[in-house]
Amino acid sequence: MTIPSGFRIYSNCLSGKFRYYTWRADGTEYLNEMPLNELDIPALYVDRSSMVSISSNISTISETGTQTDGSPERNLLDASTILPKQLVFAPRSGGQILKKASISHFVKAVDKPSPNRRSSISSIPEARVLVLYTGGTVGMKCKENGVYEPEPHYLPLAIREIPPLNDKEYVDEFYGDVRVQPYCLPPVRNTKKRVVYWLVEYDPLLDSSDMTFDDWIRIAKDIRKSYDSYDGFVVLQGTDTLAYTASALSFMMENLGKPVVITGAQIPVAEVRSDGRENLIGALIVAGNFDIPEVSVYFNNKLMRGNRCTKLDSCGLEAFDSPNMNPLATMAITIDIRWETVFRGGDISKFRVQDSLCRNVSILRIFPSISIECVKAALQPPVEGVVLQTFGAGNMPSRRKDIIEEIEKAVQRGCIVVNVSQCVKGHVDPSYLTGKILYDVGVIAGSDMTTETSLIKLSYVLGHDDWDLDTKRRMMSKNLRGELTVAHPEHNDVHDIILSLAQNIGLSSSHEIVLLKSAVFPPLICHYARENDIAQLESLRITGANLAGEDCNNTTALHIAAELGYTAMVRYLLKWGASVHAKDSKQESPLVKAVYSKNLEIIKLLREAGGKLSLHPIDIGIAVCLVVSKNDLESVEAWYAAGATLNEADYNGKTPLHAAVSARNLGMIKCLCDRGAKPDTVDNFGRSPMDDARLSGKDDVIEILEECLKGNHEVDHKATFAIVLSVLAEHRIELYYAFGIICLIGWLAFNLWVLRDYFFPWWFQPIYTKTGLSKHKLDIKTQEIIIRNRVSNAFSVSAAIAIPGRQIRFDSVSEPRRSSLPVNNPNIHGVRHSTISMGF
Repeated sequence: MTIPSGFRIYSNCLSGKFRYYTWRADGTEYLNEMPLNELDIPALYVDRSSMVSISSNISTISETGTQTDGSPERNLLDASTILPKQLVFAPRSGGQILKKASISHFVKAVDKPSPNRRSSISSIPEARVLVLYTGGTVGMKCKENGVYEPEPHYLPLAIREIPPLNDKEYVDEFYGDVRVQPYCLPPVRNTKKRVVYWLVEYDPLLDSSDMTFDDWIRIAKDIRKSYDSYDGFVVLQGTDTLAYTASALSFMMENLGKPVVITGAQIPVAEVRSDGRENLIGALIVAGNFDIPEVSVYFNNKLMRGNRCTKLDSCGLEAFDSPNMNPLATMAITIDIRWETVFRGGDISKFRVQDSLCRNVSILRIFPSISIECVKAALQPPVEGVVLQTFGAGNMPSRRKDIIEEIEKAVQRGCIVVNVSQCVKGHVDPSYLTGKILYDVGVIAGSDMTTETSLIKLSYVLGHDDWDLDTKRRMMSKNLRGELTVAHPEHNDVHDIILSLAQNIGLSSSHEIVLLKSAVFPPLICHYARENDIAQLESLRITGANLAGEDCNNTTALHIAAELGYTAMVRYLLKWGASVHAKDSKQESPLVKAVYSKNLEIIKLLREAGGKLSLHPIDIGIAVCLVVSKNDLESVEAWYAAGATLNEADYNGKTPLHAAVSARNLGMIKCLCDRGAKPDTVDNFGRSPMDDARLSGKDDVIEILEECLKGNHEVDHKATFAIVLSVLAEHRIELYYAFGIICLIGWLAFNLWVLRDYFFPWWFQPIYTKTGLSKHKLDIKTQEIIIRNRVSNAFSVSAAIAIPGRQIRFDSVSEPRRSSLPVNNPNIHGVRHSTISMGF
């Protein structure tokens, strides 16, 4: 199927119609309009005093970041635009501008900071969440015939007017002047952050039954491209294949460090009775507030691991369940997170997407008296992997030797066969003879994996071309993303400290002990991290402590270890899933703390794990300018190693190079110039570091800056070339197709030109007449020889293109001027021969 080429991005405007833009394949843009009476969005009655200014329109952002939108500028509501004091007003009251763009364009538009956002220092910290709406019942609209159908641009308009899903006053106050206006959840009790989210809608909207591997790859790539700009992600889709999508994303997204929550609905969000509304709110709360770095499914107040759940009910609101694993979290009066069950990978690597999936996989369900032809059809090439659904605990009809032989043949030719149970709950067990015969021929036990997960895991493992067959078979038995149960040695799940405290304060019930653990473990973990005591942390971890937990200041053990420079502690915490994206009450990540400690080894570790500087560019500029003024080269090196460009400006627009030039610190100036500082960057007063040096007459500084400017021009050219190469590499498949089409068109044009007299005599006859050639026509035999040789040469050129280096001999008729030949002249001058070498 064709992969959708863009997103719909929404903003408000003032107009009389619903407007949206579309992009055509030729690059042109068209404005479309729709009467408002064709849109059935519930109107909201408000008086004039409660109305606020409408946010500005979104403009299309090209790759160079320029605006190409010709839509009118935003205007404030005044008496000329609102004549009556009471009126029907909704976001559609001027329509919505709908733009198509890539996810990269969307992220660039959203990342433009709002001036009002920094004005409220005392506000609750915000969590940024990206919602990808792919389709499904959650955003459907009920038509007049009572049938639910996908309605483009309906869901984004509807939820803007639903108070539990959007705090309009907050959005208008802090995001009223941004180009892409977000949504915001109202404050949620017992959570530390306000969830601000942006919603993008895929085009076209897909029923979940139409979801393919390509759609999963697209979702994963979109999350990868916007990964650094958001704290969490929510995917909305239909429920029929939601379990497949959750499993696919869980395997494709390697080293995931942020929550990705998938949800849907049995009843659309805009309905009065709607589970979709509660599911979306719950998914947003989880994605924005809790460090659960895995792909999960939120449905009916339960958060389940994505590769553990399956759809059990086609009509009920409790449609999904995780039969072989308890939920990760439950939403009751309070939010209960089972931190000990959260899966955290131990690799210290950056987030990446494995987008190569094998399509040659199938499912074979065994049933009594199944024919051998059915078995052969499911196992024959090009099938590379098969999920075998057997009875009970993995049992197979032991008397069907023909089936066992076919399975053995498939395994011997390299096909991976995984055995799972047909039962919803339970696991396969080779203790019975009827199950052991499968493992004797090389079938892999699927433990308690669901059928959906087994199929997707097969596709993921087989898609790893860098693994050999033995490695792939071993990976199918390994717990990669928490998809199967692994037996662990028994241990006491309550630490001695917890037991002592519980006895001293008179706690006895298990619920009270759980509450005590949640209150005591975070400060204990931070304390042992400060003491650099890895042994005590390990004892806490074994008893179920969450090493990524936060204390009352949102500080984690990784923050403390990074700031104090404990390299071994940092490595241990990263191994056991401590988040490099966590932010404390100062909005500082562990990487920022490592910069303060000037420990380059820890900075490198955190960067390898995907750590990013969490501070605003102005805050980075202020910090770097401060250390530059103190001539602290170590701190400058630390900021640069952590990812600072050293061109960040402070509140006056002054860069670190401005500060170094003002202090006339030649060593610092040279250090900054060697690391990419720009001497021609102007501040808010229109002065660059070069201007400051010239005004003060510092010739030695001017000399260094002039050399820096010359070097920057060379670097800019190299950087531009590198960017071009990266873009070409990213779109290499499209370029291959384009090159092939151009070659095909060129080949056809060449052949048509060679055979022009044969195919287009009516076109060239007027030319012959105008030049006088019609008086001396060549005879039929002469024309036949010319055409035959032209055909021969055309195929010779084609062969030369197909076979590089081949020598081709051209036999072409010497065509004298036609005006010199009498009619029916049979004399044809000799054939000339030419030989060329076609080498590519």
